Amino acid sequence: MAKFTYSNIEREMETYGYDSVVKSHCRMCHGGCGVLVYTKNGKAVKIAGDPDCPINHGTLCSKGIASTQLAYHPDRLTYPVKRVGAKASGNWERISWDEALDTIAERIVQYKKEFGAESIVMGYGTGRENEGVIYRFANLLGTPNVLTAGHFCYGPRIATSIITCGSNPIVDYENNPKCIMVWGNNLVIGNSDEYKGESFSVSLEKGAKLIAVDPRLTRIAARADIWLQLRPGTDTALALGMLNVIVNEKLYDTEFVENYVYGWEPFVKRVNEYPLNKVEKITWVPKEKIREAARLFATTKPAAIQWGVAIEQQINCEDNNRSLMALMGITGNIDVPGGQALFRAPKIRTVAEFGVHKKLSKEQAAKRLGADRFRLAGNFAIINPKCVWDAILTKKPYPVKMLFLISSNPVMTRANAKEVYRALEKVEFMAVSDFFLTPTAELADIVLPAATWLEMDYIGDFWKRHSYILPRRKVIQVGECRSDHEMLNDLAHRVGQGEHWWDNFEGALDYILEPMGMKWQEFSKMDYIRGEVTYQKYK
Repeated sequence: MAKFTYSNIEREMETYGYDSVVKSHCRMCHGGCGVLVYTKNGKAVKIAGDPDCPINHGTLCSKGIASTQLAYHPDRLTYPVKRVGAKASGNWERISWDEALDTIAERIVQYKKEFGAESIVMGYGTGRENEGVIYRFANLLGTPNVLTAGHFCYGPRIATSIITCGSNPIVDYENNPKCIMVWGNNLVIGNSDEYKGESFSVSLEKGAKLIAVDPRLTRIAARADIWLQLRPGTDTALALGMLNVIVNEKLYDTEFVENYVYGWEPFVKRVNEYPLNKVEKITWVPKEKIREAARLFATTKPAAIQWGVAIEQQINCEDNNRSLMALMGITGNIDVPGGQALFRAPKIRTVAEFGVHKKLSKEQAAKRLGADRFRLAGNFAIINPKCVWDAILTKKPYPVKMLFLISSNPVMTRANAKEVYRALEKVEFMAVSDFFLTPTAELADIVLPAATWLEMDYIGDFWKRHSYILPRRKVIQVGECRSDHEMLNDLAHRVGQGEHWWDNFEGALDYILEPMGMKWQEFSKMDYIRGEVTYQKYK
């Protein structure tokens, strides 16, 4: 546990007349970076990377630096509104938070009584670490329908890694991989999931070999020792081709395979169905390049695969994820220093525990939209958005009467925007929580003003697999904006869930930290907490 310290910033505060500086935790992308937020006259005026943070070491991307532009944007919604007139009319009336939440609660209670809880669909996008509270609300309500971006982003990786090796295998940059294969990822630009581009770049500066798998000539591909410019969507075939080389040239880790691999013989039979001549035709990658990359990855220890959502936005993403885990595993790079670590989080309540998934009955879970078509997603409590639009437009397998979309703009972000628009026009009632009146929000009946990460207390990154949690401290208040967490905590009391929630959301933070015997007020004075780091736990 690190102590809360400031890093020689007094001189800068005096020079520029800042009132205070607050250590916090950015959430402009998938989050993770420690930041210093400087304030003046009650406003956040500057954001810089925190050099004491073990995740970004003082670096910060342009999104993080520009957070104040989002918080104080002139078009930002700063109070609740309700629509007046037809959908997309552009006519809005300001209302109080009480009126907004009372109206939403009345609709929820009405639709649950008349059509069942499954007629209410909750939805969220990537952005504000709100999935725990959203699932808690939905599961206690009894609706199995939570629409997310997770069906093609991160969720497939977590689902397949849990059933394959127990957890998401994370590149252990702290212990200097000697070979990094970046597969469908551009982390120096995107900084997605557990990763930051800074750690990757430092590893390259220390001499790590680099293999890039990407159809495009990215900055990473341009720097690579080997660039595999594959035909888009053929990742699994490429992985099987590399596995073919590693198996038949006996480059695999014999001790690991003999003791910790299940199903070796049928696996070998499968990879032998993908000789390099065949793989070259499928992927458009020259077979000699595939062979060279496979040999480099298998013989350079430790080695790791830096993967991203690009591999998950295709129809065979699960097979692809498991093929990449096979590459990690049979080369002996699972849960070793500098390889793919299976990190353990601190002893807190997980997102799954907080989301009380066990509170949803089997009868209601069976009603999940698309349960017959997307079984693995259903086991992960995820639905494909297409199933929601179909249910609204056709009323099959049952009518969806209400949408509550939080940090989600499906008109702009989901496939077939015209179909999405028709569904949102047709749904009987829709509430949206967001920063702006987005194209999706313009179709809503009520829109709530959401808080940015600068306006909330929270336990940052407690859903990730890199083993850190960091305090996100509230720095400013803009208008009447409220965090999704506070909003749902308040709404829950209005729909009869009060016994499962708290008087205010700080109680929820205490609940998450409770297994460590700690409360939010104590944690908020720290820099971070990391779970115990051990390797080769499978032994």
